[in-house]
Amino acid sequence: MKKRVLVVLLTVVLLLPFIKVHAGYMDSYIDWNLDRTVFAHKIQNGEEHINNLAMITTNGKVAYCIEPGVDADKASYYSSTTNIYDTRLSWVDTKRLSLIGYYGYGYSGHTAKEYYMATQELIWRYMGVENVWWTDQKYGGNTYNLEPYKNEILSLVNKYEIAPNFLFEEEYMVGGEVVLEDNNKVLEGYEVLNNNDVKIEANKINIKVKEGDNSFTLRRKTNGKNTIFYYKDGYQTIGSFEFPYNFEKSYDINYTYGKILVDKLDFDTEGKDSISSDASLEDAEYGLYDKDGNLIDSKKTDKDGKVEFDKLPKGDYIIKEIKPSKGYTVDKTINEISLDTKTKETVIKSYEKIIKNKIVITKVLDDYKNKMCVPEEGILFHIYDLNGNLIDEGLTDKNGSITLELNYGTYILRQMTSLDNVDKIDDRIIEVKEDGVTQYITLVNHYLPELPNTGKNSIIYLFVTFILSFTGMIYEKKCI
Repeated sequence: MKKRVLVVLLTVVLLLPFIKVHAGYMDSYIDWNLDRTVFAHKIQNGEEHINNLAMITTNGKVAYCIEPGVDADKASYYSSTTNIYDTRLSWVDTKRLSLIGYYGYGYSGHTAKEYYMATQELIWRYMGVENVWWTDQKYGGNTYNLEPYKNEILSLVNKYEIAPNFLFEEEYMVGGEVVLEDNNKVLEGYEVLNNNDVKIEANKINIKVKEGDNSFTLRRKTNGKNTIFYYKDGYQTIGSFEFPYNFEKSYDINYTYGKILVDKLDFDTEGKDSISSDASLEDAEYGLYDKDGNLIDSKKTDKDGKVEFDKLPKGDYIIKEIKPSKGYTVDKTINEISLDTKTKETVIKSYEKIIKNKIVITKVLDDYKNKMCVPEEGILFHIYDLNGNLIDEGLTDKNGSITLELNYGTYILRQMTSLDNVDKIDDRIIEVKEDGVTQYITLVNHYLPELPNTGKNSIIYLFVTFILSFTGMIYEKKCI
């Protein structure tokens, strides 16, 4: 007896590797309701098979026959699996099969009995049945028109792997919000994975663009359920299709920043050449402000009069000049700029006005004999820069005056002509440094000394000239 027990135990041990154990072994209850008013006609392998509509349930869930022509065991237990390879239908591509069952009877809005009939027919046809039709009598009778129901199901099936399609720009600005419509109109059936900056609103997607990775994945909405197959030795395989399979698509969003370029130009020349050789477009300071006037950054212009504010996110900005460059006045223009995907770069032309002074020159003659100063008309004056270039000239009027306008810089005022027996003034330096100033310059000439031609020592002549010049200086103070 003991010997027989040992033989049995040894046999069991040896067979253990070949025994296939399933987690869902005989765990699912299969049953169906028979509708004797509906008859299904199937042509398979050239033969017609007729049976009543059987609406199958597994554990109370909607299910369908998968193997036409094979009997099912009613009111009994089956084993369950999510892997078709555990059944004898390992050759079946379950994707389309699962989609047909998922969008069939019980799907949103698909509650009519005709949807169950249409779904079962589509499964049979997918599994090789040559023709199927439905009647209200076993022989003759009226035929059910299931085309609208089948077309509705197949329309959804065919759209399952149609991913949302968006018309993306090449790149979007950081800080921007992108709203795009799905051209395929399937977006409502999807959910966003792993990106909290992407939201779905009806058929539109809302993306908040940030620096770095803006990619996102859209996946068909899931319900946490699976397609399940039920099988039992000697009977046909049955399926329930609460969710077909995961389908997803990934999208990339390229990001960029905005840029504001300030291009400083001379107001008078409307270009980079200044009307003053002493002035420069370099080192003008500009401020970048937010829309509320808070200073974000400040930079100085380069030798070409340009300054660039870059790496700017989408938003509204203000550009103002804080300090002018050498020889120019502050441009008081307030530039308001909006940067977005459509306008990523903006160039501001800043036309700067040169510092200018009004120069009023009054030329008088010191008539020391009559103890008075008289205007000198028709006296020519030249204005030179420090390089000896003639900048301007003028003749005194009847009042002995010349009015000129000089730009920023340092100049030499030189008297070119004089009346007979009247001296010329020494060159004068004129500096234009501060804008809006009127400079009044009074120049006093003197009569040259008249001495007899004695031919004696020139020291006497120089001494007399000095005395007369000194006396003239006293009268000059009275003229100024």
